[in-house]
Amino acid sequence: MKKIFVLFAFVFAATGVFAADNLKFAVSEDLNYDSNIYLTDGNEKDSFISTTRVFADYTAKIPQSGLKLSLKGMGGYLAYTENSSKNNYFDAFAQADLSNRFFNIGDRFIYTSDPANSELTDRAKRWQNNAFASFETSREKTIGFGVFADDSYDYYIDTEYKGLTRNRVDAGARLFWNLSPKTSIFAEYAYDDISYKTNKVNDSNGGTAALGIEGQIAPKVSGVAKATYEMRDYKNDLAGADNYNDLLGYVVSVEWKPTANNKLRLSGARNMQESTYGINRYFADTLVSLMFSQKVFNKWTAALTVAYENMDYAKEVNNVKRNDDLITVRPEVEYAFKEAFKVGVWYQYRDRDSNQKGCDYNDSKAGLFAKLFF
Repeated sequence: MKKIFVLFAFVFAATGVFAADNLKFAVSEDLNYDSNIYLTDGNEKDSFISTTRVFADYTAKIPQSGLKLSLKGMGGYLAYTENSSKNNYFDAFAQADLSNRFFNIGDRFIYTSDPANSELTDRAKRWQNNAFASFETSREKTIGFGVFADDSYDYYIDTEYKGLTRNRVDAGARLFWNLSPKTSIFAEYAYDDISYKTNKVNDSNGGTAALGIEGQIAPKVSGVAKATYEMRDYKNDLAGADNYNDLLGYVVSVEWKPTANNKLRLSGARNMQESTYGINRYFADTLVSLMFSQKVFNKWTAALTVAYENMDYAKEVNNVKRNDDLITVRPEVEYAFKEAFKVGVWYQYRDRDSNQKGCDYNDSKAGLFAKLFF
């Protein structure tokens, strides 16, 4: 990771590309009410929450190189009226990318107290660092290939979640059949290795094979959709657990824009998610999300997001194989005074129905937000 940032620093020094015109900032404020901040079933605690964030975005083309540099960052503070000494926290995000037509290399860092996945019902302080690189041949030719690699480290700060601290490495290759410069059918395989800091019984390696399509999938429809077959082999025995598991899944992220004023976005995935729930070393996570937005009178934009998630565990805990269904509904209305200033209101309802006692909850949130760009 350090070498990547040294490279970006060298690019700045050597080319002098840092220009104020390419640097943009934004600030946002969100005031909301949350009926169940700990996502518990019974003895719920509510709170008003103030979320203040500052964003920075810098992009530049490096002269006579074909390279593009992108830097993004965010820092924020969340203030709770309920037990502020426990619940208040900072969050942050930073990303650096260097790319051209054929390759992309970069690093992404986040610090947050939000859960990493829906298995965790309480907030968990953690940071994640993700270094990535990819290369693809030109899409102008009928047949092409690509390679990619990814290193992700998740570090959990709270003692109760230390068992989830882990490092994951993925590396793989793609073979493309380019129907056009904008549309490709591809086959890919990625090898992965997961190593835990303390919970070594969950160390594993495996791979994911996939077949899919990306780019301009249909008129006014773009994105990526692929079917996957995921395999995982655990390196250490765990009484009652299987050392080998596999799963048929998918990844989809497509957007349909019938006009300039509306769009429909479908996203989702089915894959294995890491778990420390009883003797379950993973759960099968299936997620589908649909978002529709419509612009009205050039100033107003209304959006609705509906999502469904299922979490299916293979092994019994307390004589029950846990299975959770999570539904999220979020309407939102935004008004743009100008391109540089937007305000809006939103509401979100979430409900988790679990067959494991104590894992149910429902939660309602409502808020007002403002965002200023400059």
